[in-house]
Amino acid sequence: MRHSRALAALLVASAVLLFSSCDEPSNPTQEPFDAGASSDADAVDASFTDTAPPAPDAEAPSDAEIDTADSAPDLPDDCPAAESEGISALLGGGEEGQTLVICGRGFGTQGPTTFFLEDFEAGQAGASLQTDATRGQWLDPKGTYVDDDALSGINALLVADHIETEGRGVSAVLGFPDDQGDFGLKHFNEFFVHWSMRDLGDFPGHDSSPTSFSSDSSAKDIWVMYGDRGDNYDYSCSRGSCNGNDIVLATHTGQGSFKHDGNNTNSNWWIGGYWAFQQWNTLSTYLKINPEDPYGATTGVFEHLSAGQGVYRSTYNEGVLREDLTEIPPVWDRLKFGAWYRTAGDVRRLMDEIYVAVGPGAAARVEVANAPNFDEATRVIISPVNAWTDTRIEVDLRLADLATSDEELYLFVVDAHHRRSAGVALSR
Repeated sequence: MRHSRALAALLVASAVLLFSSCDEPSNPTQEPFDAGASSDADAVDASFTDTAPPAPDAEAPSDAEIDTADSAPDLPDDCPAAESEGISALLGGGEEGQTLVICGRGFGTQGPTTFFLEDFEAGQAGASLQTDATRGQWLDPKGTYVDDDALSGINALLVADHIETEGRGVSAVLGFPDDQGDFGLKHFNEFFVHWSMRDLGDFPGHDSSPTSFSSDSSAKDIWVMYGDRGDNYDYSCSRGSCNGNDIVLATHTGQGSFKHDGNNTNSNWWIGGYWAFQQWNTLSTYLKINPEDPYGATTGVFEHLSAGQGVYRSTYNEGVLREDLTEIPPVWDRLKFGAWYRTAGDVRRLMDEIYVAVGPGAAARVEVANAPNFDEATRVIISPVNAWTDTRIEVDLRLADLATSDEELYLFVVDAHHRRSAGVALSR
């Protein structure tokens, strides 16, 4: 049974912070195309390590950012002193939408500075995606709200359909307006993207089915880039404005092989077999370029969850950006969702529960999962942060579809270095 409480304080044992890392890809052509062929290289299902990745750069957030969490606010002194690192207490409500204060030590002083959240519940089924999201705005909204199989709530976003989109992707664009950006958008060299998707028809591509992969390169679900034609450096330069640095999260290269790669990058980040057919897949990617050496080693972490599989994880520490693309800076400025699919088969792909953070502190977040050990979870929800200090975090609690679950729920804090705390039971 779940019990509502106006105030719940939970003292817990100290949480040991664990660690992870991230990176991106490359290659050029006149029209968008999928990067790379299958490889025999196997992705490593890496656990957290005991070595922290390089600290995020500390550039100041722009006034034009869509959504900002204050990293050093003047907060009430309502948290008891913590004796060790980790979560020591939870203060406030444990229900959907209530304010929750997370007390402890060692969260770091850097929280997320710019983030976006979309659960697609504001629209009507059959209508086009609107500009206003749950938190933030789409730069160029594309796609249709559908209610045939949402992960949480009523709606999801249709990103590919063999009839409604003729098999192609909708390419909904997200960017954060900033007058100082080259194309009027905020530049960033660090991002975290969390999203869920599933197929209601065939897997995209040729020779596929609802339970088998295509034989060819067939899907670019999320495409991060610099400039609108970041998929093609040479072509964009010939048109008078050089774009590039594209990386796909994660491109399907054929026969169940996946890779974080692009048309104008140098990634070797292969990801092994994680996809779950005929159910929702929840994925996330954190990627950070070292501003002191942008063409060298990066910090990358990919995670996947689905029912019956637990967590699959892949880390990456090699380079991704190409130093020979001399006409563009080593940054990104936009993300395209449902970006490209090969026209073939009876495809119907949905997306739901999208969270994006860019810039300093992009990895920092608060998660609710359905297992005390995160690696055994099959569902995770991210709550938007209102304030963040080393000892106190304030969030608007989100439970989404877990709000009606009878499972025990656990809260985790991930810091700006992608170190995850031990889980703490959430009282409801």
